[in-house]
Amino acid sequence: MAATLTREEVAKHNKADDAWIIVDGDVYDVTKFANAHPGGTQLLLDYAGQDATEDFFGLHRLEVLDKYAKLKKGRLQGAGPAPKKASEVMTQISKVPFAEPAYLQGFKSPYFSEVHNALRLKVRQFFSGETLEEALECESKQTAPSKEMRLRMGELGIIAMVQGPGPHLKIPPKGLGEGVVKPEEFDYFHELVVQEERSRTMCPGYEDGLDGAVSIGLPVLLKYGSDWMKQDVVPPIVLGQKTVVLAISEAFAGSDVAALRTTAVLDASGDNYIVNGTKKWITGGMYADWFVTAVRTGKAGAGGISMMLIPRSDAVSTKIIKSKYSSSAGTAYVTFENAIVPKRNLIGSENKGFQIIMSNFNHERWMIAVVCIARARLATEETFKWAMQRKVFGKQLVEQPVIREKLAQMFAGVEGCTLMLYDVTYNMNVMGPSGAEIGSKIALLKYQTTRMNHLVADNAVQVFGGRGVSSGGMGRVVETFSRMYKIPSVYGGSEEIMADLSVRQAIKAYPKHARL
Repeated sequence: MAATLTREEVAKHNKADDAWIIVDGDVYDVTKFANAHPGGTQLLLDYAGQDATEDFFGLHRLEVLDKYAKLKKGRLQGAGPAPKKASEVMTQISKVPFAEPAYLQGFKSPYFSEVHNALRLKVRQFFSGETLEEALECESKQTAPSKEMRLRMGELGIIAMVQGPGPHLKIPPKGLGEGVVKPEEFDYFHELVVQEERSRTMCPGYEDGLDGAVSIGLPVLLKYGSDWMKQDVVPPIVLGQKTVVLAISEAFAGSDVAALRTTAVLDASGDNYIVNGTKKWITGGMYADWFVTAVRTGKAGAGGISMMLIPRSDAVSTKIIKSKYSSSAGTAYVTFENAIVPKRNLIGSENKGFQIIMSNFNHERWMIAVVCIARARLATEETFKWAMQRKVFGKQLVEQPVIREKLAQMFAGVEGCTLMLYDVTYNMNVMGPSGAEIGSKIALLKYQTTRMNHLVADNAVQVFGGRGVSSGGMGRVVETFSRMYKIPSVYGGSEEIMADLSVRQAIKAYPKHARL
């Protein structure tokens, strides 16, 4: 049991060879640590024998106390219950206003049940608990997520759940979240919860490398794959034993999918396609066992495109593409050089691949919106906390009216996009995610969300100041968010394409006789 100490006792330990400090009611012996203090020895010793709480939280995140818990000597008399560890706080529901969706902070919602809440806590425990240390290391060192963590995801049913409702949910032997939700009850709000939680580490490269890429490529096989694909290929992917990615974009064709140049030509036997070409910006491509690939099998334009499942082989090479976020994502340049692909690996019918691509975009874009809103909410929470604990000119930062206005803009932006997301998600449950009508709403949601991200990132950096543009430390979350928030405004369909798509769909639906 930790010792109970008085302020008078602590005050006696005020020398370089005997230095104690108080942080949040706990007493730490920093005598031996002082020389290793990243901020310098004397800076730390200046607080010897004193309460350093206010300045500590102006310089350090809560998790620093977890890291140096071994230096703890006891607790200050009258300080009350010991504060929770950062690792505990991260896996619990936050009480900071706007840090969580409103239904988790007292408001009522027709969309979420206790099962959704239980699922959230289960998945949060995994991502904010089990993966966090690895996530931070991989994100920083730009290394691949471990195979063990991907297998753990499969075991928990997380890989299955981020594909949406369907028969694949019955594959994980221990159930979904180890039995938290039944496959037959699972809907897109359950998936929404899982997608939100996988974003909370704010390690976007790691998150995409771990499972984000799979949740873009696998839906094609689930919906359009042949029976043998669903029986032989899908289960190992769902269980985390293998990975699959979507390979559409090229240096020659981004948003203009119909311009792609990768070719697939039948050989003399008529049993195999010979695939040649390149793909660019393929998330997770460095780790992929399978590539769900758009190829040209026919004439120019959309009518000559097919989709096929290509296995990794000596004829398929991948090279890392460095981007604004961590190479832990495994974003790759993929080259097919006379890759032999059996005819049975065709997904759907020949020259009918463009329809599959367009259909798959809806779920991908919805997923991007979910993740972007979740990350913006986390950045907003961090900014609010900083504004409350940071002191400038002798008072809290939040006492400045200009700071309160920035926070209001962030609150409104996140909440507005969240409500729009809920409306779209409800209708995905009702009408499915694949139609043109829901597609236009998803496109508008993605556009509005990525625009909101710009506002949140800009405001967050301004509030954090220099810390908002410094890697690691107090501003880690905000710096990461502000550095990578533009990426989702490009992939899955650029903002301009999303805006145009939604307006063109509205024009099509415009009543013939509507007048001012």
